[in-house]
Amino acid sequence: MTEQAPTRVALYSFAQHTNRRVAEFRWQPGEAVLLDILDPKWGALARDFYDNGVPSGAERVPPQAGADFMRALLQRFRMSYYKFVDESD
Repeated sequence: MTEQAPTRVALYSFAQHTNRRVAEFRWQPGEAVLLDILDPKWGALARDFYDNGVPSGAERVPPQAGADFMRALLQRFRMSYYKFVDESD
């Protein structure tokens, strides 16, 4: 992929009629992807993606893929209660 990769992606939960930031992924070229879980209950999806990779077609993109992992977080998922948002500077 040639487009610039996001450096900060937040996961928001819309459960219980709230717009709550529950996790944040951070990445810089040459460094590992970092994950901060802000809400352990609703941030479980972020932990799963970090531990097992982001589903992308028939494969999963691991956090070790850096830029590709961050881009994969922003693909369209069919989720009612969650949304990944690019919050890069």
